[in-house]
Amino acid sequence: MENLFHILKLSLVTFIAFSGVGHVGANPNKNAQEKINAVMSEAMKSSDLPTIVAVGVDREGGRFDFMHGGLSWGKEEKITGDSIFRIHSMTKMVTSMAVMQLVEQGKLELHKDLSDLMPQMTSIPIMKADGGLVEPKNAITLHHLLTHTAGFGYPDITYKQNPRFNKESWKHEDFPRQFESGTRFLYGTNTDWVGKIVEKVSGMSLEAYFKQYIFAPLGINSTYFNVPERDKKRITSLGNRGPDGKGKLREIDGDEYSPNRYPLKDVIDYSGGGGLFSTPNDFTKILKCMLNYGAYKGGRVLKKVTVKEMIKNQIGDISLDPTGWYFDPVRCCNFEGLMDENSKWGLAFMIDNTPKSYGRKAGTVLWGGYRNTYFYLDYKSGVAASIYSQHLPFNHEATISLFDKFSEVLYRVKN
Repeated sequence: MENLFHILKLSLVTFIAFSGVGHVGANPNKNAQEKINAVMSEAMKSSDLPTIVAVGVDREGGRFDFMHGGLSWGKEEKITGDSIFRIHSMTKMVTSMAVMQLVEQGKLELHKDLSDLMPQMTSIPIMKADGGLVEPKNAITLHHLLTHTAGFGYPDITYKQNPRFNKESWKHEDFPRQFESGTRFLYGTNTDWVGKIVEKVSGMSLEAYFKQYIFAPLGINSTYFNVPERDKKRITSLGNRGPDGKGKLREIDGDEYSPNRYPLKDVIDYSGGGGLFSTPNDFTKILKCMLNYGAYKGGRVLKKVTVKEMIKNQIGDISLDPTGWYFDPVRCCNFEGLMDENSKWGLAFMIDNTPKSYGRKAGTVLWGGYRNTYFYLDYKSGVAASIYSQHLPFNHEATISLFDKFSEVLYRVKN
């Protein structure tokens, strides 16, 4: 009996040693998380943002995050990784992933003329500087749409509408194009057209396509075009900085792009360029998949070769230097500091070729959303990160500076 006791005791010790149960020692991830919390908590003391969520992940499975504030400003309910944010143009990456799945399947070609497939788009004329309209000479391709070189912009946000343009009598589904496809870069409604292409080729709504081919495989369950009634209570507050974009940050019920914090009716026209609501936890799953070149546990959303193509410079010598570009200072889109003369564009996002002093590498791909949500994928370092706030104007220092601070400490604790 005594021998049996010793055998059982030895077996238990062996099980503990190999399973990690009862292991005494420092948890490196815990120590790193504590450093992040300390740095970010100090940074929040000088920030006017009431609410922020930041998440960083790596290829080894590490995750670090920081959450501050309430779901509603000044209220007790804490913000979490499952709180719902309007991610606006971060939707573009998801739409680009969807259409590249169709390219992989041979149902679409990147460089094929879209005139037969989408005549309602390709027939839209080009507006000259004097306000006159001309028929386009160059074909529009999927490649032009994904790289924002098709000529479509955002009126009064990325280009100033010509005073001669009469939108009341305009019969097309989009505003006039600003130049011949393939000749310049203009950030605009291009990815909305990509979403319509996904719908036409797949025979599914964009909402249904996303759910079946991207969200379900990745275990995403709180990302929507239409937030269900049961989940609306998780939608975060909105804010802006007054009529000049420079005033004190204030909470608002809504604006022209989101008339109500809690949507009153469902949309049926799904915006592939900016229509999604999502959570930090859900979007991080998308980032992890893309960081792993389209792979997730159990399968693939995209082939590795496809993702590698998506993160390459796809615009050649076309410039992304934003100096002198038009923007609305109250809303969007001042790209100064976000882009520079070295920046390029891939098939879903901007390519930042200027490295950061804290360690983020040249070649990192990134983008953001209208209400100051941002992400990046640093493939060389194996790191992805995102940050979520809900205020205007876009590209505001309040969120950008916190994202830089979070990234700085993230790279430090990883190295």
